[in-house]
Amino acid sequence: MKIVITAGGTSEKIDDVRTITNSSTGRLGYAVGTAFAQQYGEELETIYYLHGTRARYPEYDKVKPVEIGGVADLQRELSRILTEEKIDAVVHAMAVSDYTVKEVTTLEKIRGEEPEDGGADLSGNKISSDIEDLIIHMKRSPKVIGSIKKWSPDSLLVGFKLLSGVPHEELIAVGTRLMEKNDCDFVLANDLQEIGADFHKGYLIHKDGSCDTMETNEEIADRIAQRVMTACRERSK
Repeated sequence: MKIVITAGGTSEKIDDVRTITNSSTGRLGYAVGTAFAQQYGEELETIYYLHGTRARYPEYDKVKPVEIGGVADLQRELSRILTEEKIDAVVHAMAVSDYTVKEVTTLEKIRGEEPEDGGADLSGNKISSDIEDLIIHMKRSPKVIGSIKKWSPDSLLVGFKLLSGVPHEELIAVGTRLMEKNDCDFVLANDLQEIGADFHKGYLIHKDGSCDTMETNEEIADRIAQRVMTACRERSK
């Protein structure tokens, strides 16, 4: 079998030295990759591990790391793998940026004012740090999860949904809608308020509406790996 795991966060470039990113550490994706490699390595040919620049990857023979920058990088690499190879499952744990940088400008230019000092220089590889009011214009990025089953209809798909401080019923409802919209086979729903240094409550939602409840990263990773491998085996019969 071949599987794909995405982990960590994407980063959108402002210039060659500055980026906009999110707080994802990639720890859960790392735990998932480790669970697959350690427990099911004999059944797996390759684990393609697409990870953000700040996220580490599990160092096992079966794991092939692919470093990802922004959303465009993720789209390119994920679509290439899914269309060129037969992938049995995709575990899409990456925190993908909702917005990408469209352009960078200044408050003076937005207002149409005449600059006193000749204007800010926005050219080159690094924007000048002398600019008083820098404006970053962002545009909505495509939802990568919505393309996965289009690129590879037969791949089993695990989606992830993170909310913060919502009632449990709402968390499960939002996770279920994500599943239905993107044809996921499972969705891991979690709440930022239930995640800490040594605990991570997660709810793995199934298509039939049932739900597994886990208390730590390791429990979540083990359950995802088990459910995915069991489903893949059943499909291959």
